[in-house]
Amino acid sequence: MLTQTEARPAAGDVLKHWPIETSDQRPSTYVSAEEFREALSRVASSVSIVSTDGEHGIAGFTCSAVCSVTDDPPTIMVCVNRKSAANAIIKANGVLCVSSLGAEQVELSQMFAGVGRVPMNERFAGPHWSVLATGSPYCTQSRVALDCRVADIREVGTHSVIFAEVLSTVHASDGQPLIYHSRNYATIRHVA
Repeated sequence: MLTQTEARPAAGDVLKHWPIETSDQRPSTYVSAEEFREALSRVASSVSIVSTDGEHGIAGFTCSAVCSVTDDPPTIMVCVNRKSAANAIIKANGVLCVSSLGAEQVELSQMFAGVGRVPMNERFAGPHWSVLATGSPYCTQSRVALDCRVADIREVGTHSVIFAEVLSTVHASDGQPLIYHSRNYATIRHVA
C-alpha cells in the first residue's frame, strides 16, 4: 500500500504491464469462487437489459455487470458470460444497448434472465420496445438507455469484458431504479 510520502508515477513514466494469469498460475491464496460470489452478492448493482440486433441476429439478457469507464470518449463496460448465446451475437453485430430497468420491471428482468424460457424474439414483442440508431432494441420504459458500438473486448476467465462507446442516450422515464442486492431485487431509498 502506498503512503502519502511514497512516489507516484510521473506523467510519461513507463507503467508496468500486468500479465493475465491463467488458472494454473494462480496462487493458492485466492478466495474460492463461492466465497467471491457471496462477497459480491453484498454489493448492490443496477439491473439492466443488454440487447443487440443486426445481421447476426437479435439477443438480450439481464445484466448487473455494467459500469462507466470514462466520459471521454463516453465508454461503458459490460461483462457477458462466454457461454451465453448473446455473447457471440453481440460480438458479431458489434453494437449493443443497455436499458437500465425501473423498480416495477422485475418481471421483465426475470424474463430476460431466462425465467419461463420465453423465446428470444418473443421477449422483444411487447409494446414497450423501440429501436435506436445502431439497430439495437431498447425498452422505452427503462430509466435510461445507452446505444453503443463495441470498441474493445477482453476475455477474462468465464466472461468477455466488452468496452462499448456510447453513441446516444435516451432518458426514458423517471422513477426508482431496479437494484440487485443479496440475491434479491430491491430499490433505493434516499438517505440524504
